[in-house]
Amino acid sequence: MTDAQQLFDYARKQFTEIADDVERHFEQVAGQLREWMPADTPFARQLPVPKRLPPPTTLQIVQRWISRHKGLSAAAIAFLVTGSIGTFIYIRNNGSKRKRRARRSASGARTDVVVIAGAVANPITSGLYLDLERRGFVVYVVANTSEDEQYIRAQSRIDLLPLQLDLVDPCTAQDQVARFRALLERDHHAFDGAEPHRLLMAGLIMVPDTQSMPARIEDISSEEWSDALNAKVLNTIATTQLFMPSIIEHKAKVLLLTPSVTPALRPPMHAIESTTYGALEGFSASMAAELKQDGVSVSQFKLGNIEIPSVTIKQRREGVPQPRLKGTPLRVLHDSVFDALVSQRPSRTFHVGRGSLVYNIIGSWMPPTIIGWMMGAGRKPEVVQNARDEAMQSSQGSLTWERVEQEA
Repeated sequence: MTDAQQLFDYARKQFTEIADDVERHFEQVAGQLREWMPADTPFARQLPVPKRLPPPTTLQIVQRWISRHKGLSAAAIAFLVTGSIGTFIYIRNNGSKRKRRARRSASGARTDVVVIAGAVANPITSGLYLDLERRGFVVYVVANTSEDEQYIRAQSRIDLLPLQLDLVDPCTAQDQVARFRALLERDHHAFDGAEPHRLLMAGLIMVPDTQSMPARIEDISSEEWSDALNAKVLNTIATTQLFMPSIIEHKAKVLLLTPSVTPALRPPMHAIESTTYGALEGFSASMAAELKQDGVSVSQFKLGNIEIPSVTIKQRREGVPQPRLKGTPLRVLHDSVFDALVSQRPSRTFHVGRGSLVYNIIGSWMPPTIIGWMMGAGRKPEVVQNARDEAMQSSQGSLTWERVEQEA
């Protein structure tokens, strides 16, 4: 063995002894520390808690069951879909076929009173008050002129009566409404010896005629603006104010019927119609908020394309081409109005008529440029002055109030 090898073995032996001494020293120190430190100190080493998988959720259980029973799941889903559709159709058919009749007293007399204010000769208005009278209501139609009163009496209905209301003279109008309130407050007898009963105001229905012929803003005179706002907006507001005490006392429903297709799209050449519709919608929203604390509900009917038999017959006789898509039958509007009058909590908004809800969504969410492109922006419609003057002078100009004019 050489001297170098002996030196190397000696160095390795010394290194091993030093390492063993250091390891024994650290073990001794660690043992002393474990004896000195308590077990609940944060420095004490704790064994890790074994992880447990959380229990499966309901969704996971359903997904696992569906994956194991695919055939049965498909059959169950098909059964639910077809059953839901069949149930919806059944309920809808029963709802349309069920008889809707107003309440009567013990003696068989009519007790519910409905007041309708609007264009008397308008097909929507006339069809509405005739239908409500057939369903058993005592219907009072607001007549602002002697011509309106004669038109209502010409219908020859016992419980369809004109209610004179002079909106030009506020004092006279208040006296007329006071006589109407006295009629509701006194006892009535259906026949001699019958039990007395009182009339109950079921609702006030307002059908303002917001239709106007297409015209550019610079072509509309200030007199036309004044007449339109007075006849379509101010008269509606004044009529509602006069009947407000009776509405609050009897908890009557307030219904506002307005066309919604053209105002929702806001096309050019319809400034008067869009302005009056916006004013009436704002008035309805404010009135609903105020009357809510009195327990009175206000509903707005947004009307779309409604097929009116009398208008359809007239158009066929005049050779007007029929649209490809038929409108909603007028009976649907009558049923919706009746349901709103007798419901405890009617909806705030009713969409009746083809296109009412769709065009409302389009007008609220789509950009104006796209709506203008859909309406054919850039084309100048031809406005016939004679037809425009005739429509502004007669309520018959609202025969097509539920359709978007082709000129727009």
